[in-house]
Amino acid sequence: MSRRRTALGFGLVMALAATLAIYYWVHKPITPVQALAVGGSLATIAVVAVLVCLGGGIGRRALRWGLGSQDTVGNLSPVGRATVEAALGWGLLALALLGLGLARLYYSQVAWPVAILLLIGLWRDIRAWCAQLVVGVRALAPAGRLARLAAAFTALMLAQGLLRALAPPLMWDALVYHLTLPVLYARTHGIQLSLADFSLFSGMPQLAEMLYTAAGLLRLDPAAGSIAAQALGWCFGALLALGLAAAAQDIGVPGWLAPAVLFSSFTIAVALAWAYADLLLMLIALAVVLALRQWHIQVSAGLAADRWLALAGVLAGLAWGCKYTGVIVPVAAAAIVAAGVASAGTGAWAPRILRGLGLAARFMLIVTLVFAPWLIKNWLLTGSPVYPLLWPAADMDALRQWFYNRPDLAEHGPLALLILVRATFLGVQGGNNYDVTLGPLLLFLPATLALDWSTLPALLRRELRGPILFVAVAYALWVMLTFYSALAQQARLFFAFLPPLALVGAAGLAGIRNLNTPALRVSLVVNAIFALVLGLTAVEVSAFFIDQNPLAYLTGTQSAADYRAAQLGWYALAIDRVNALPPGSRVIFLWEARSLECGPAVICVPDVVIDRWWHLRRTVGLAAAILARWRAEGDTHLLIYDTGEKYIEANPNAFDPSDWTELAGLQTNLQQVAAFGGAYTLYALK
Repeated sequence: MSRRRTALGFGLVMALAATLAIYYWVHKPITPVQALAVGGSLATIAVVAVLVCLGGGIGRRALRWGLGSQDTVGNLSPVGRATVEAALGWGLLALALLGLGLARLYYSQVAWPVAILLLIGLWRDIRAWCAQLVVGVRALAPAGRLARLAAAFTALMLAQGLLRALAPPLMWDALVYHLTLPVLYARTHGIQLSLADFSLFSGMPQLAEMLYTAAGLLRLDPAAGSIAAQALGWCFGALLALGLAAAAQDIGVPGWLAPAVLFSSFTIAVALAWAYADLLLMLIALAVVLALRQWHIQVSAGLAADRWLALAGVLAGLAWGCKYTGVIVPVAAAAIVAAGVASAGTGAWAPRILRGLGLAARFMLIVTLVFAPWLIKNWLLTGSPVYPLLWPAADMDALRQWFYNRPDLAEHGPLALLILVRATFLGVQGGNNYDVTLGPLLLFLPATLALDWSTLPALLRRELRGPILFVAVAYALWVMLTFYSALAQQARLFFAFLPPLALVGAAGLAGIRNLNTPALRVSLVVNAIFALVLGLTAVEVSAFFIDQNPLAYLTGTQSAADYRAAQLGWYALAIDRVNALPPGSRVIFLWEARSLECGPAVICVPDVVIDRWWHLRRTVGLAAAILARWRAEGDTHLLIYDTGEKYIEANPNAFDPSDWTELAGLQTNLQQVAAFGGAYTLYALK
């Protein structure tokens, strides 16, 4: 009887399997193209998971080794510790990748074995880091309607950011250098680029770009490598959100308010899919603040906290390694160190101040040692450790440095003190010199702290002194740099102080209830404003998401080429035509800085500072001489971004009228190869 039932059961299973197989063979729910698209996204996620695990594992091992007997978490939550470990691990991994690049070992055949060996060797640390993160996230469950609203808003921003990050890159700076340099590095197997590929951005500190290079080497396909880099950048933002929530909760503020304040900025919310350096910089800056808090806690308890201070110095050096303007992180951190020593203990102020300055100097020595590899790399490749800044070197002569910084347009008055206010109210993402849409909460909520400061618990006020000092010093440096360069008006260069500012804003929002009276519940009004801003930002970011519509690409109903063409317009078509030129063609770009999509068979020379024509007119002269120089250097084609040229010509600029006259004469004497809707024109030079 049992055999008969077994046979019947087996027959039923086989019949069901045959029925389903026949049905879905005819009615395919997923086409091969869709399956390939989903498989590509999963492969990208797998590569990113490897890099996340390596960052967490390396950081955990390094932290345990570095702290030794001081490996105590104090008031640092599991997520806070995981944040510090990942920031440290990614930074150390990036420095190791810099060494590989100098040794010309950027090969997938090298990257994968090294990654596998590290995964095996660090398996226990990786597993512990992941478990710690999971436990910590569970502890961040929001309590209260406002906190739940903030958590839901942050989750929505992260979800939309991830979907956009898994689609082909679109953003300007990513196409100019954040992703272009990693592709060139992988193509040439090192960071020593040819003169055609070399640009001033290759001299910038590139901690994030090293990790993006690793994503490309592990993903193998250059296009997929750029998407993997974007997805890794999203991970920086996701951990930043978690770390900020944990930091707020550690000091006694509802956790999810802080990341909601940060991501209420449209620019920061959409930057989750940009593969820029800003999210990693903000993450490491937060880790510096967390490490300094641990140092202060242990010093206050009478413990030897020198290793926590050294850790903060290492992290601050890594933050500086993300971009030159990241210098605001170590300087602000050094101010916290000096103030912490000077304000502690009793006795005369002068000796305490001297001790504080001495410890801050030792702190900055650690920072400089960690940052030094970027200076050494530049010195070896360009002859200047601070290329492309401060003094002429390599291709950056005095003319180009002037054009890049435009000191004639820098700040020269007291309005510089209001740079954040101006950027908040006047800034438009991609629309003006501020190049940012910040939103009102980052400005409004920290200001409320001035009103409810005296009502906050004494412990919370002590906890906030460090972040407030960090913000104040970093902001002062931003103001000072606006006097040197017009480029410093770009708010995104100084995003590093925004996580502590969001923490301060969250504390101000949480404390506003202390101002309630029987006649007026101020907190009800402020909370309503908070909810309104989050709602409006959610609508704005969602509209941006719908406009880009990555779902068509992710589901395989739209190819990568069609997605790029739909989003990038004539640029995508112009680059496709450039790639169709005979192999070995060398194409000079005017007023077009982007070149990520240029294939390896064609040499593209982008106009990365948008100064090529201006510079040639002042160093070479007339159009005929410029054309002769191009031909002598082996250039075969010229791609002009006509829309960009017309925009610059129609607005205040550094060009002379004769520059435009010579350009028109040059175009008249060249053979037109193709034109793209009045936006681009491709010419033959020979």
